[in-house]
Amino acid sequence: MKKLTTHAAAIALAAATVFAAPLAHAAKWVEITAPKTSGFTVGSGKVSYGPIAAASVWVFDGENINPQNPANIESLVEGLFKLPSTGKGSLQLVGAKDLANSKAGSFKVGASFDYLAVHYGRGELVFHWDKPVAADTLFTFSGLPRGSSNYRAFSSISAVPEPATYGMLLGGLGLMAFIARRRKQG
Repeated sequence: MKKLTTHAAAIALAAATVFAAPLAHAAKWVEITAPKTSGFTVGSGKVSYGPIAAASVWVFDGENINPQNPANIESLVEGLFKLPSTGKGSLQLVGAKDLANSKAGSFKVGASFDYLAVHYGRGELVFHWDKPVAADTLFTFSGLPRGSSNYRAFSSISAVPEPATYGMLLGGLGLMAFIARRRKQG
């Protein structure tokens, strides 16, 4: 009898794992290419945003991204857009804020950004612009299927100058100092 109960428990556990797995991973990332500011569908609502149309938007609707911290969201954005985690092309956080739990809102980021993640209820919107959005641009959104809770804005890190560039700069400064000294003596 004990053996039968153990087998039944094992079968029930295996069945729960098989049938629960699709439910646990029902939400997935969906890319919206060339999204217009006038809107795109998320769940049962039509989301609009502005003022500048993004090159692409990724939507994850139906599960929480945990934990909701800047490092985790940065890693998520780098993965979606296949960006390096360090060096040229990687991201740096330039703005983050908790938002009022509403389906519409607006905010300004104090620095320019080209990637933006907006968390709402049990979902995430990730925007990318080919050209950075200027600092203090009023970003607006409406129509979220559930209330927004926070945003994270990121900027791409530009190239680090080559050592030869620094050498040319120092050489130029040295030449200017030499010319200034000769004029002073003359």
